[in-house]
Amino acid sequence: MNSPDPDNLHKELESGPLQESGFTSKLQRNIERAIDRKERAKPRVKPFLCLAGLSAIVGAALLFPWDTIHTKSDAASAVDFPAQVEAQATSSSPAPISTALLIGLRTEHEAEGTKRTLNSLRYSTYRTMLIAPVRGKLQKTSEGSGILMPYKQNFWKIDSLVNKTKTDEFHYLSAHLADQPVKEETFTDDPLEELNHVETLVFAGNQYLSVKETEEAWSGTAPYQADRIWVRTLPQLKEGHATQFYKKPIDKNHVSMTDLYGPNISGVLSNLSTTVKRLPSETQGEITGQSWTVQRQPGRWVGKIAETPSPSSSSPDRYVLRDFPRELPDKVVNHDVLCCSWNDLRSSWPNATDALSSPMNDMIVIFEEDKLKFYPYGQAPNNDPQLTIDLQPGEQLVMAQWATDHYVQEWIDKVGKYLSYDNKE
Repeated sequence: MNSPDPDNLHKELESGPLQESGFTSKLQRNIERAIDRKERAKPRVKPFLCLAGLSAIVGAALLFPWDTIHTKSDAASAVDFPAQVEAQATSSSPAPISTALLIGLRTEHEAEGTKRTLNSLRYSTYRTMLIAPVRGKLQKTSEGSGILMPYKQNFWKIDSLVNKTKTDEFHYLSAHLADQPVKEETFTDDPLEELNHVETLVFAGNQYLSVKETEEAWSGTAPYQADRIWVRTLPQLKEGHATQFYKKPIDKNHVSMTDLYGPNISGVLSNLSTTVKRLPSETQGEITGQSWTVQRQPGRWVGKIAETPSPSSSSPDRYVLRDFPRELPDKVVNHDVLCCSWNDLRSSWPNATDALSSPMNDMIVIFEEDKLKFYPYGQAPNNDPQLTIDLQPGEQLVMAQWATDHYVQEWIDKVGKYLSYDNKE
């Protein structure tokens, strides 16, 4: 059998039973050109699309308001605290605590018995503790008597001392540099007079102090009693004490409202004198702005103005505290902002009587009955606190100072040294 001629076979395929041309050389050339065009187009299209896509992403990143993320997060943490606590507790562990708290507390004691004509007055004792993270664990690193407070570049100590004689009894506050020993004072003793004098520290900031003074005297047959309250700077407290109020009715060693707010505050004080609500048993006195205090309310410090008897009045030297319609400036109370509203906090801790939160919002401190409980921010209230400290009966907050960043370790070292002096005595 003869093999077919390739040329003849090729002609038959082109003109066979197909009515249209099949795989012709022309079709082959067209396919090859189409493939060639597609291959050449790939390098030009892909880089262009990648560059366009990248430009769009970068443009969106530059135009997106990233700063609102932090702002909204802060606002949410301040308003929706209970919900956030619950969400964080179920989704992830709370952020570790990196802040330290130097806290000062006061305990009031009943008067001691005496054989003198006058009974002793109630007096207070104080203690300071530093709560700080050590190797990731929150703990009480040091504790000691008195109030240890930061002032400018140093730590100062305020001690409550007592001086008793045959006829007199003085409980007074002594301020000194923390690395120096306390110097006890002596008071003149009048054998014809009995005198009780008690100074009580109500508030300690990083510059200003609130001091309550109570005095009873018996001279001859006439008893005398006085109660006064002042705001002083630390240097003013160190300067000395004004005892025997009835012999020195005006104590200039204090900070007035005018000193703090300026002369424009006089209009506010005048308005208070005429609009303040008094009980039926209260007689109208004067509001001069000389006598005032910083008082603790749940979750915050507030200013209270004292209404005192007018100089011509025969009323005892007493005061009545009135609400003051101005926020205290930062230089008085320093950091005093809760992470959330008091009502929201009470919804999570119904038994709370007071609370603190750190400037970094990484620690919440709850005063609850006879306990002081420390939680990391974001931990659910029904979980155990990281640290619990027992409070003495009736113990009250006097001071809350915070340390952040590298100051935490510095405070651990210095506060531990200064408060350890108590353990050596």
